[in-house]
Amino acid sequence: MNARSLFYFYQLKKNLRLNLLSLQEMQQKRLRAIIKHAYENVPLYRRKFNSVGIKPEDIQSFADLSKVPVITKSEIQASSLEDVVARNVDVNRCLRRTTSGSTGLPLTVILDDRVLDFERAVWSLSFLERGLRLRDKMVVIADPRDFPKAKNSLLQRLRIMRREYISIFDDAQKTLTFLEEYKPEAIKGYPSVLMLLAEVCKHEGNAVKPRLIFTGAELLDNESRRSINSAFGIELLDNYASYEFGLLAWECHEHVGYHINVDGVTMEFIKGGESVVPGERGEIVCTSLVNYTMPLIRYKIGDLGIPSEEQCSCGRTLPLMKIVEGREGDFLVALNGRIIPPTIFSPYPFENFEGIRQFRIIQERRDELTIQLVVRGSFLGAQTLERAKREIQKVFGEGMHVKFQILENIPRDPSGKLRKVVSKIGVQWQD
Repeated sequence: MNARSLFYFYQLKKNLRLNLLSLQEMQQKRLRAIIKHAYENVPLYRRKFNSVGIKPEDIQSFADLSKVPVITKSEIQASSLEDVVARNVDVNRCLRRTTSGSTGLPLTVILDDRVLDFERAVWSLSFLERGLRLRDKMVVIADPRDFPKAKNSLLQRLRIMRREYISIFDDAQKTLTFLEEYKPEAIKGYPSVLMLLAEVCKHEGNAVKPRLIFTGAELLDNESRRSINSAFGIELLDNYASYEFGLLAWECHEHVGYHINVDGVTMEFIKGGESVVPGERGEIVCTSLVNYTMPLIRYKIGDLGIPSEEQCSCGRTLPLMKIVEGREGDFLVALNGRIIPPTIFSPYPFENFEGIRQFRIIQERRDELTIQLVVRGSFLGAQTLERAKREIQKVFGEGMHVKFQILENIPRDPSGKLRKVVSKIGVQWQD
């Protein structure tokens, strides 16, 4: 971290235990500033504000945010850089971060050094708050396109915040061999990759004994959490992040929920255009409080989550959200129109979930589900599949057509992620 990142780190650390009123005042002050900046410097937002007859001074609190129209990924994609980037910004001196595009066309977000330094501070604080030590070795299993460009930094040479990077596309046995030799104190990776490692560990014995495991990038279901925890003998800690906003929220050792990074983002949970009550599922709409280069205001991120009004016993006063339930394209629809969350498939509909190495559910039509399976040994038989089909039809409707595909492996998305549920039909959340 450089001097600016350290300054941000100090501010973030100080705000972890502020009282709720002080946190809200800080956040609303930053919100008013970014709203004013976007209106004055970004053509897209000036048009959006004018289209509904509002000015920046009309947005003084979180409640006023509902006056601002939401913005979608497709709107940003359809706009030129001149339309979405603030005036007088030299984009050639900024970082262009491109989203994975796992659910459609990729999106390019423009970030300057200040935003990148802030993101480094947020990630570093979250790790250190959860037990990572400065001299710990951490292995990051990720998309190789996201690996840092700089090598052999000063911190690395001083044996501080040491990181080794492994591609998610590497063979699980190869990855495990490296981990056994390197002996990291912490591992950060996709749940699907860690699940494969957990499976190898269970069958061959586990010589990898990290003190911490961090997950992210994919939906973490309960079965994956249990399997990874069991294989490595620890309680993993999940992160919720995005290409557009960096680290949004993180789980502490109390596992009460995810602490929201209110220093850098406002997060709304909406349904039918209105904020949901705590405990109710809603679409997540985010406003960046730090990206003045390419502001994202009331950006519909495409995920669904549950706000919480609980207080965590860890003493941190950051507001909480419950589990991120997946992207809109991860939710399925029953024949009667009922929306089915992806987390239902864990371990449903199979009694012996241990016999399944990988699975994916695809809904291409309202009345048809395809279940892709990679299984171990003689796990599957006609009776097993028939029982699973009946269980699925109990939930989705008796007329639901269910097809099974037994595969050698399930290919990852171009982003490297392995989505367990893929819906290709629209979900109407306002209903």
